[in-house]
Amino acid sequence: MINERLIELVEQLATMLSNARNPTRAPQAEAYMKHHFSFFGMETSIRRSVQKAWLEEVKQISDRAERWELVRILWEKEEREFQYVAIDWMNTWPKKWLQPEDADEFKWIISQKSWWDSVDSIASNVLGKWAKLFPETARETFEEWRYESSFWLQRSCLIYQLKYAKTVDTAYLEDLIQQLLPNKEFFIQKAIGWSLRQLSKFEPDTVKGILARHPLKGIALKEASKYLN
Repeated sequence: MINERLIELVEQLATMLSNARNPTRAPQAEAYMKHHFSFFGMETSIRRSVQKAWLEEVKQISDRAERWELVRILWEKEEREFQYVAIDWMNTWPKKWLQPEDADEFKWIISQKSWWDSVDSIASNVLGKWAKLFPETARETFEEWRYESSFWLQRSCLIYQLKYAKTVDTAYLEDLIQQLLPNKEFFIQKAIGWSLRQLSKFEPDTVKGILARHPLKGIALKEASKYLN
């Protein structure tokens, strides 16, 4: 059944974003994203100013099913800014809104309209927060994702701990790196290096040990060793 309330909310947002459209900047944004998506074209700061009142309204949606339905509606909209609004909203969700069963929802959203801008923001923010809240469910989830054919799901496994500082499960990260290192996909190699680069800020000796045990090359090695002496 169509939720008319949610449709109306999205129509309100569409009007707000459309009114802020920048026809000069839109083609530049589309080219930057390799023409995977259409854009209204406003700068991030302008979009966030435009969406502020709308986010204030939707933060009152306490029902889990409605929240995820609204995310899906936004995700299916053509212009990329709708997905950015959805991500910004999810990143404000309080811990009490997150549930173990959100694993299926995260898998869907990461697998749809996948590109580094959406995947990285989701994985390193709300997914990372969710994984800390439900570590057992998260580990079961990531054990499935790491063997998926979608490298975006695999990338998410590598980077969900980016903001964990000294609480990174380094043994698990190294195990993932060992598995995914032969994968020549750029976004996997970049994520391997990125995860180690971030970890090196807090555990440089751990990263040096991982590099000694595993033959990283190219972009992975360049990223991983960026902050190492």
